[in-house]
Amino acid sequence: MARNNLSQAAAQRRAKKAAEKVASKTKAEPKTPSSTQSRGSRNSNGAIPSEIASLPATSPLTGLNEIDPNQIASTLPQFNGDAYLVKDPLHPPDSIPQISQQDYETKQGIYEGAIRAVKLTGTSFDLARERFLTEGKRAKVFSAGVKYATDAEKVKGDFLDYQTQLETNQQKQINLGLAQTKTTNEGAKAALSEQEMNEKLTQSEISLEFAQSQTQEKQGQLNELRKRLGAL
Repeated sequence: MARNNLSQAAAQRRAKKAAEKVASKTKAEPKTPSSTQSRGSRNSNGAIPSEIASLPATSPLTGLNEIDPNQIASTLPQFNGDAYLVKDPLHPPDSIPQISQQDYETKQGIYEGAIRAVKLTGTSFDLARERFLTEGKRAKVFSAGVKYATDAEKVKGDFLDYQTQLETNQQKQINLGLAQTKTTNEGAKAALSEQEMNEKLTQSEISLEFAQSQTQEKQGQLNELRKRLGAL
């Protein structure tokens, strides 16, 4: 059992050294210039001015974790495949990294719990995505409702304009009827006035004839009187 622990410790040391070697190699690799640096102004010698280089890097999308592809290796679990090389399948070396059944079950439970936690977190992101999609649909429906309410108010205004014009036309129709009645009455009045004038004219003619008749009669009486006086 002690031998297994020593072998396991040795294997862990070798794995740690290999991981440090990979990490150091990753840090030594040149990083790709960021989009901010490529767009920034440079001096005549190609260097970025110190006042720009000293500015803090900002993420174009707040709330998202950005990662440089050159940093992916440093975020992965440490693993040295060379530590698991076996030349004779029937006689595996004691130097292979090993773990007891109890530790395996314990660590496996931890990993499984972590996987369930990550999956559950992913489900919460799925829920958030669906919530945003639903909110977007709700916003579109709300916008459609506002447009409908606007159109309905326009129609209501048109209907009120129609009713106002209808009342105006009815008032004009009443005024027209009154004007027509007045015209008819004025015409009848004029006809009666003309008839009255004609009657008065006739009466005047009759009075004239009567007066003329009386004049002739009186003239005859006067002539008769003159004759009698002349005979005397």
